[in-house]
Amino acid sequence: MTLAVVLATEAARAGPDAGPTAELPYGSGGTLLGRLLDQFASLNVHDGWIIARRELAEYVRGHGFDVIETKDVADDLRVIADLAGAARQPMVIVHGDIVMSDEALTRLVLDSKAPAAAVISRARGAGAPTRPVVRLGRTRIVSAGSRYHQVTDPNAVFRGVLRVAPPETAALAAVAGELAAIVDGLRPVPPIRTTGEPADEGFERFVDKDTEGDLDAASSAAATPVLTTTAPRGDDVPALLLTGLVRAGVRVRARGVRVLVCERALTADQAAAARAAVESVDEDRVRLDAAVKGDDGFFTTYAVSSYSWRIARWAAYRRLTPNVVTSISMGVAVVAAVWFAAGTRTGMIVGAMLLYFAFVLDCVDGQLARYTRQFSTLGAWLDATFDRAKEYVAYAGLAVGSTAAAAASPVHGGNVWGLAVAAMAVQTCRHMVDFAFGAAKRRTAGATPLPVLPLDAPDDSALDPAPAPAPAPAPAAAPAAQEGRGRRIGRLAIWLSNRTERMTGLRWAKKIVILPIGERFALISLCAAIFNAKVTFIVLLVWGLLAAAYTLTGRILRSIA
Repeated sequence: MTLAVVLATEAARAGPDAGPTAELPYGSGGTLLGRLLDQFASLNVHDGWIIARRELAEYVRGHGFDVIETKDVADDLRVIADLAGAARQPMVIVHGDIVMSDEALTRLVLDSKAPAAAVISRARGAGAPTRPVVRLGRTRIVSAGSRYHQVTDPNAVFRGVLRVAPPETAALAAVAGELAAIVDGLRPVPPIRTTGEPADEGFERFVDKDTEGDLDAASSAAATPVLTTTAPRGDDVPALLLTGLVRAGVRVRARGVRVLVCERALTADQAAAARAAVESVDEDRVRLDAAVKGDDGFFTTYAVSSYSWRIARWAAYRRLTPNVVTSISMGVAVVAAVWFAAGTRTGMIVGAMLLYFAFVLDCVDGQLARYTRQFSTLGAWLDATFDRAKEYVAYAGLAVGSTAAAAASPVHGGNVWGLAVAAMAVQTCRHMVDFAFGAAKRRTAGATPLPVLPLDAPDDSALDPAPAPAPAPAPAAAPAAQEGRGRRIGRLAIWLSNRTERMTGLRWAKKIVILPIGERFALISLCAAIFNAKVTFIVLLVWGLLAAAYTLTGRILRSIA
């Protein structure tokens, strides 16, 4: 379950009779707040509160959520501190005047795994920003701003939606309480501090880059400038809370909206423009496109994912589950192995085609799971286990067919069981190293504490980590010199890797050389159909050892750096 906290504290216009922006019209007979609460209800979020100014509270009653009346921003923050302190479930804090695509809100509520996440979009256009700015470091928000907090070299805009889950709700309560105590004494500052320094490339791209595909400069709302021309008159409580969390050392993940819409509507014109932007997006196609991995291997990207999404949608309409597709994929691989075992050219060709189709279905099951949001521990285990089983059963089929083939046949490769076992051992070791390295990365991902900055500091210049204490003197000069050379070599390798990431050909070459599962299945299918099992296993062994050496070297250099 999720707790929704909706802020209806912004007046639509000046004057004693002004209603809140949350009650601006959306369509015929509806309002922005009514639509937002309907969206929450569709996601089974029925527990929530509306925070409204005392003079605006009468406008927002009757929507189903209880209304809490407040007098100022400090009061808003105290209420949120109390709610967060008592929360045992994730909290979504959002402006009541937000117009958000259904898919964008669904991703935030149902798909977010990070304890804290904020919806952002890449900065676009020129001139002074009318929404809070942030600076991203890959997918983490490293600095956030508000009316009272400056951001150095921002590269994105906060859209006004924040999700915080336990255990970080305790940090949210502490931050909200601290802000409530000091906000009246804070003074407005310019939103941006510019240094003119180039962005740091970081050390995250060597060999096994893990990128997120949901941060993009494109947006359907970008073509509607009216949406960002009006600055809020009141204090932006979600922006204050986001700034407080980042400055308290909480890791806040950036959730991009890409072509989806997440805009505050502060005028009737903006509400109409936001509605038009929402209706212009085919959200089903956006969800389907997002189900296809954007950073896959070369063979998978061009020989499978270019059309497999159609099969995933077909399977979804027929209510097939991802586990069913995974099981069918395993069955097709077994049939492919049986054809390999026949020891004939026809059997090798048919087996190669079936193995390729088994891999297509292996991609489809993941796309179907992401498209329909059907995730389970059993499904993840089946997918990982059957991936290995499909490959190894193909090895067995090839080895059987090699000895079963007629001696004079080009398919005959003799007894290749030794090669098959060697190829299986190499691949098993690679998988073990991959899983171990991935587990180590997850364990150490949050081990290093993030820098902390006081909430009353106007700028973020002190957000750089404090210099580490000087290490104890080395017992001898030689080890220190060797360590220095090792780090320099590691940093050079990472710099080269970052540079080659910008070159399309080299980037694909790096993906191919590590021999991911798509390239392995393609290699097995092509070599089996054209040559025989012996050639197939020799190529697998040579390429597999090369890939293992390349990957291991990259990880060692990256760790040293």
